Order: sequence, then C-alpha cells, then structure tokens
Amino acid sequence: MNQEFFLHIENKSIVNTAKLNEVLSSLADGKYLVRINSYKKRSLNQNAYYHGCVVPMVKEGLIHAGYDDVKDNNDAHEVLKHLFLKKKIVNKETGELITEIAGSTAKLTTVEFNFFIEEIIKFGAEFLKIAIPYPNESIVMFADYDNEEKT
Repeated sequence: MNQEFFLHIENKSIVNTAKLNEVLSSLADGKYLVRINSYKKRSLNQNAYYHGCVVPMVKEGLIHAGYDDVKDNNDAHEVLKHLFLKKKIVNKETGELITEIAGSTAKLTTVEFNFFIEEIIKFGAEFLKIAIPYPNESIVMFADYDNEEKT
C-alpha cells in the first residue's frame, strides 16, 4: 500500500497533524519505509529556461520535421505535455482505461521538472535532431555563408 500526502511544517511543528494521524491509523501492523522529500514547485529560472529556450527550440524542430500544425510555442508546449506528462484515466474497480490526458507542468516539483526537461532534451536530440542547450550553457549558431556573396 503506497500513500502520499503533503506534510506541512511551520516553526518546527506539524500543521496538518489530523491528516498525519489519519494516515498512520489506517496502517496495519508491520514495518514501513517512510521517505521525506522536500516539495518545491518549479523555480522561476526553470520556468524561464523552459518557455524561453526549450519550447521555442522544440517548436522550430517540430516545424522543420514537417509538423506544420505546430503554429506557436503553446502548441509545442501542449505536444510536450502529451508526450511526457501523460496521465491515465482508469476505472479503479475494473482497471479499464478510458483515456489519457496531458498532465500539468505547473504541478511539477523542481526535481520532477528537471526530469521533464531531461526527457525533452533527449527527445530533441533523437527525434528532432536538435541540440537543446542546458541552462547556463552557451550555444553558438552559425549563419549560412554559402549563399552570401564573397567580397
């Protein structure tokens, strides 16, 4: 049995003790592994890098690869969410899958957002043949000098 919930701590005290007690009292006798992860939403720098660099490069890569229906950065963003943040809608009683929907980047933690971007960088390299630079990495772009007149 896996359970996940947010534990809110302020001034070294648990704010949501009722939720913690509810979860603990629902457990059967036994041994359990408790893992504590800090929860932070993606940072402003991550967001700026994603929307300012990653999405525009993917958009251009998709257009260049022949996906003409990708008209703008929002279209590219939607493609990336559908590719890497799929959420299955399943009937818990029967296990029947009725659909898959795109997840939300806004709900990702900083760590999850890094994994999301890493998957996009791999996708860009393998499928679109583009090299998306990592944050703080410089990229040099060269003009096509073959078509210019030599003086």
